[in-house]
Amino acid sequence: MIRMHEVHKAYDNGTRALRGVSITLEDGEFAFLVGPSGSGKSTIIKLLTAEITPSEGVVEVNGYKLNRLRSKKKSMMRRTLGIVFQDFRLIEKKSVYDNVAFAMRVIGTREKEIQKRVPYVLDLVGLNVDTYRRPEELSGGEQQRVAIARALVNNPSMIIADEPTGNLDPARSLEIMMLLEKINQLGTTVLVVTHEKELVNRFAKRVIALDNGKVISDGMEGYVTHEQEKAE
Repeated sequence: MIRMHEVHKAYDNGTRALRGVSITLEDGEFAFLVGPSGSGKSTIIKLLTAEITPSEGVVEVNGYKLNRLRSKKKSMMRRTLGIVFQDFRLIEKKSVYDNVAFAMRVIGTREKEIQKRVPYVLDLVGLNVDTYRRPEELSGGEQQRVAIARALVNNPSMIIADEPTGNLDPARSLEIMMLLEKINQLGTTVLVVTHEKELVNRFAKRVIALDNGKVISDGMEGYVTHEQEKAE
């Protein structure tokens, strides 16, 4: 699903965001990507979605080599991903139903298929609200469920969730993480990018920890800080 080999990224302003990062994520895995602000998490997301290219090294996602990917191929690759953002990024003037359906309409899906798929996905994420309500009428947790449904509706191979609980209280955060775990159990690969140490440590999942553009730990031992790594 994901292969990053000795990836370096330096921006035009001189910032060295990644320094030799190597990560492999296989089909069906669930992993957390953690680290403090400035550790390189956002740069990795931009690389995986082909928003930027590496300065050195190799990045592959779902069989696509992203170093020199043409625009048409980028669009095809991005269809294999479902992205969930911290700020939901819902279209305020559209209903819950139309926010999710929009992701199918932009790729030309037939309306008959949309009418079957959207209710199924909304049920899958446990959204028990009137689907013709607008985002502003929903709680933060409900809005994030809509965002997850939208990410799932085109049946992606992998979900990348970027700080999906950053705007939610602890109870709603736990609910969203349990939902992502359920989605993973149904066969979708899940990568959750977060800085919430306590939440990560409640789940027995693989944790890839970054600091200063490097992987400092990768395993099942939970959220390891750079200070803990040096102490060991």
